[in-house]
Amino acid sequence: MRPLAVLVAAGAVTPVGLRSIDTAFSHRAAAAAMREAPLLDAKGEPVTMCFLPTLDPLATGASRAALLGARALGEALEKLGPAARGLRMQMALCLDEHLGQRQPGGEVPAQRLAAELAARAEAHAPGISVKVATRGPAGPGFLLPELCDALARGAIDAALLGGVHTDYDPARIAALDAAGRIFRPDNLDALIPGECAAFVVLMRPDVARRAQLRDQGQIVGLATAHERARPDNDESAFQASGLTAALRTALAPLSDRGLRAGWMLTDLTFETFRHFELQAASVRTQQLFCDPQQVESPAQRIGHLGAAAMPLHLSIASEAFTRGFAPHPCAVSLAGSDGGERAAMVVVAPG
Repeated sequence: MRPLAVLVAAGAVTPVGLRSIDTAFSHRAAAAAMREAPLLDAKGEPVTMCFLPTLDPLATGASRAALLGARALGEALEKLGPAARGLRMQMALCLDEHLGQRQPGGEVPAQRLAAELAARAEAHAPGISVKVATRGPAGPGFLLPELCDALARGAIDAALLGGVHTDYDPARIAALDAAGRIFRPDNLDALIPGECAAFVVLMRPDVARRAQLRDQGQIVGLATAHERARPDNDESAFQASGLTAALRTALAPLSDRGLRAGWMLTDLTFETFRHFELQAASVRTQQLFCDPQQVESPAQRIGHLGAAAMPLHLSIASEAFTRGFAPHPCAVSLAGSDGGERAAMVVVAPG
């Protein structure tokens, strides 16, 4: 099966790990990161959140996101070593929807954040180009086809796919609280605010071999779709037509060869409509899965993943494949944005 791209390096920072391997092993051990945050809800009560206690507690919003992104980006580029300077590289940065909105002062946080991370990447890979998407968790699924096409045509040697997310911001907490989406004992149908960042480096197999970089996983399937059910409406999540179609399309390269997936990584929090959607889609695509059918939702232990969800899934999968603790050699990454966008991606262990 010909991969769309291979993973050769990953970097991640989460509330349970400052590097990708730390996060992967902590995730495997079911580590949880909930704690009382120095941020208050509308009632003046501290918010339960998953956040990095090693960061400046006064850093919030886009400034804090830049600190998270710099750590994960630095790790991924560091793993490339000297090879990075000789590569034609493009960075695809995925951010949450609200960062793309113009602020009262006229600034668009996503633009400033992208400029800061691009400057850091430039030091490792001169001439790197940057593309930004503020489409939330499903954003990587909409950017990857363009990246994989550029790799296939030889227009670039490497693609740097990353996502950065933080809810550690008074304005963000206020917006989530107003929408009734913050998890507390009397509001279980909600999410636990969180923060994380992850970057992965993708290449064509032959380019990776020439650069003497190890194949840590292969992306073999990808699909996107839209759902009508969103956090702000009452559409039935059990329709799940978009997610069902995305799963069938993404898993087609496996099923065409008589293979099935046994591991699923999702961005699900505790919001029930997304669980109903996955239940419906899973029943309709059951023939594409096999035992152990392990479903993992890191956001339920380390907080909302936002736009970093799919890059983090790839980081966890690459570490698990490389170090031998993946529950199955074929994994599916699922993510959904508040606007109804859905993305499904299939990554398999190196052949």
